[in-house]
This record gives sequence, structure tokens and C-alpha cells, in this order.
Amino acid sequence: MFTKNLVVLALSILPVFSAPSPLVSVERAEDPLPVRYVVVLKEGASRLDTIDSINATSSITHEWDIINGFAGTFSTDEVEALKSNPDVLSIEEDGVVRTQHIVSQ
Repeated sequence: MFTKNLVVLALSILPVFSAPSPLVSVERAEDPLPVRYVVVLKEGASRLDTIDSINATSSITHEWDIINGFAGTFSTDEVEALKSNPDVLSIEEDGVVRTQHIVSQ
């Protein structure tokens, strides 16, 4: 009886662990550069495998060692593939960042 209940419990929980990971949302930039994105990968994820998985080798503009990530110009389909990749931690629009704003009075 105990074994049967354990099997039923295990089978009912299994779909939770095998469910696909949720899509990563794209963080929006205040002043975005069109079709350019910064992608950060989870610790231990292979940057080369991730880039190869979306066939975006020629569109990569930057790679970093200090963070596990890269930047580039990506199509809508490539961004969708990155959003569903379980190794991707975050995706942000690349944009212009200003350290100072000039205020005229």
C-alpha cells in the first residue's frame, strides 16, 4: 500500500519537474538601440553553445569574461530562441546610457 501511494505521488509530481522553464523577459532600455541586446548566461553555461544554438555567430558584437554573457544584433526569432533557452539568465535591450543630464533653465 505504501509503495503504491509513493508511486502515485511521484507520478503526480513528475510533470512539475519536467515542465519547460518559463521564458526570460526582455528588459527594456530607456533609450534603446534597435535590434541590439545584451545577454547574460547562468553560471557554468557555455557561451559558445548558446551562440551556436541560435546561429548568431556573425551578429555577436561583444563577449565578456567578467560576466558570462555577450551582446549583438539579433532578429526577433533569435531573441525568442534566447528567451526560451534554459541557460539564459537575462536579456536586455542595448541602449544609450548617460551619466549626466543637462538641464537648462
